[in-house]
Amino acid sequence: MKLSPLLALVYPALTVSALQAAAPEKLELHKGDHIAIIGNALADRMQHDGTLEAFIHKAYPQDDISIRNLGFAADEVNLHVRSDDVPTPDEWLTRVKADVVLAFWGFNESFKGYEGVEKFKSEMDKYLKDLKSAKYNGTSAPRIVLFSPIAEEKVADPNFPDSTRNNTNLQNYTAAMAEVAKANDVQFVDLYNPSLQLYKAAKTPLTHNGIHLTMPGYQALAPVIYKAVFGVEPPPVDASLERIRQAVEVTNDMWLSRYRTVDQYNIFGGRSTIGYESGKGGPKLDNRYVLFPELAVRDVMTDNRE
Repeated sequence: MKLSPLLALVYPALTVSALQAAAPEKLELHKGDHIAIIGNALADRMQHDGTLEAFIHKAYPQDDISIRNLGFAADEVNLHVRSDDVPTPDEWLTRVKADVVLAFWGFNESFKGYEGVEKFKSEMDKYLKDLKSAKYNGTSAPRIVLFSPIAEEKVADPNFPDSTRNNTNLQNYTAAMAEVAKANDVQFVDLYNPSLQLYKAAKTPLTHNGIHLTMPGYQALAPVIYKAVFGVEPPPVDASLERIRQAVEVTNDMWLSRYRTVDQYNIFGGRSTIGYESGKGGPKLDNRYVLFPELAVRDVMTDNRE
């Protein structure tokens, strides 16, 4: 469905609600599932809080659920700027053996405006079809949940632009994602409209700058995500959840040092194969030879913390 510019302010929210009613059923997790969180800054920054992950671990304590955050700020559904030879998103999904993919897209793409909606729908359609045809765990296609972007929060600071125009774009891209998800039988979660309600109810801002959530912002959004994905209320927020959340933070910190290891041009790119002598009479080595084993160790250290 193509939205006319005149309807862009009011129609998308109605479209999202209508399409969500026919969305696939809630996500079911199985013992030993590997969950991959992918997408833009909304996904990337989620790892620094850990509330959503803590909810999942607390709800499935005996199921050995593994969660890896593959988010990367500034990513778009078909644009992933990396150093040379860094593993692609598909390669990472294979490395973590993803059974479940939680995909957060649409915010960065929305800056292309109304004129970019149709192209975005085409790209999203191909993306979902490619995901559904993959077997990252080696045996079956991943279960997918697609998330819309959150709304932009109105900031009471004259140095920030008005949020109206950006939110109109975000509405349109949310509606487009809902339409494509429905066409591909993929579970879709609207975060745009719930985030507006969270902003309205909050006593203090939930973002740093209108678009990037604070920790309280992520903690407010996590129950919304959990209920939308699993169809039930999340576990209670209590002392045990906080202990799990703190353990998740430690795990995520180690994983980040592996997934987003610094100086990647020395590890994956052009400098990774520059040779040097290991010592008098020793073999000729290169950075890749030295640093890849360290990454393998960080994999083990992440698993141990999980």
